[in-house]
Amino acid sequence: MKSLSTVAAPGVAERAEALADAACELHDTVSTPASWSADAVEDAVESMETTALALAVAHPEAAAAMFAIGQQLAQLRERLGLPPGEHPGAGPTADEDQAVDPPTPIRSRRRGLGPGYRGVRIPPGRTASGS
Repeated sequence: MKSLSTVAAPGVAERAEALADAACELHDTVSTPASWSADAVEDAVESMETTALALAVAHPEAAAAMFAIGQQLAQLRERLGLPPGEHPGAGPTADEDQAVDPPTPIRSRRRGLGPGYRGVRIPPGRTASGS
């Protein structure tokens, strides 16, 4: 099995880290079903669909898994009465060619909310209140 690269294309690691941080912040914000609106659920599902499409090209083994996730998200849309997504259940086709920029080193970063969770990092120049 082909292993994942240790170096990401420019901007990929930073965007993936921002996505992980945003997902953690969303998880911390929603505590009950009443926290959600139909538009918020649709936006969250759409972001997952888009992320699944992006991850499908990360590794040959990822395409089938991300296709299955896309299918599950399409079913979730249907069950919740949401409109169909732009790419319901879509996965990349075998003939899609992806242009790749030269890779940049991956920085070490935290994952998830498990052991070692150290809270949300606030970029320099920003305060905890967001101003």
